[in-house]
Amino acid sequence: MKKTSLPRLVISITIIISLLFGLYFLQNKITFLRRGPHGNFSNFDPTETIPITLLGSFRGVLIDFLWIRGIARHQEKKYYELLAINNLIAKLQPHFPSIWIFQAWNMCYNIAHEWDSPEDKWNWISAGLEFAEKGAEKNPTSGELFFEIGYIYFHKFDTKAIEFSDYYRKRLKEDKDKDNYEQALYWVRKSLQYGLTSHNRLAVERTLCYILWKAALRTEREGNLTIALDYATRSLNEWNKYIARNPEDLIEKTEEMIKTITNKILQLKQQTERYER
Repeated sequence: MKKTSLPRLVISITIIISLLFGLYFLQNKITFLRRGPHGNFSNFDPTETIPITLLGSFRGVLIDFLWIRGIARHQEKKYYELLAINNLIAKLQPHFPSIWIFQAWNMCYNIAHEWDSPEDKWNWISAGLEFAEKGAEKNPTSGELFFEIGYIYFHKFDTKAIEFSDYYRKRLKEDKDKDNYEQALYWVRKSLQYGLTSHNRLAVERTLCYILWKAALRTEREGNLTIALDYATRSLNEWNKYIARNPEDLIEKTEEMIKTITNKILQLKQQTERYER
């Protein structure tokens, strides 16, 4: 039997000990990342934390490189290549809200626009919203990300601005049992609970008023007069609260909007009373 030389044995033991220490510190790092600032274990998974830890200082260089390539692909309108790049950046930089916003818009608008059928468009819009909401889980205090999610739920389902919006609204209810206006309200309200750096707070507050107003008009068109009346009333209340907080913003356009909503409420009340007789 051939004996193992002492130097080789020492080297082997040293390598094993080094690996064990490395695994120990890696596990500690993963545990720390999983806990996060509030001890929330749900925002991380090993497919993200292990690469982040192992890359070390090279992670920043790789992210910069990917951002440069991503911007180039965006300018070239190579949206599917951009999709792959953004997904990788999100893995490497999960707590950077901008990548989740950028990718969600890429999917909901750029890639969805490339398809002709409403079903294909919807698949990409749905995927984009799911991606953004996953980003919200990993960035639970990002008012900017919350607002963008809410705005997509509002704008992408708007009848005047978006073709096939009725189809998208129907699919959202069928596939996920969600109402786009309620989702928009939820996320925009949530955004106001946190700091907004790239959006004017007053504009975001006004967005809430407009979401409720658009919801009233949409549900009226769909024949749901009671729900439409509720939305219109809530919109008026939201406008009144907004003016009470910001009296300096009581401009002619705001007064016209309040007058329009008030008239609509009276009209809807008359219609509902007529149907109830």
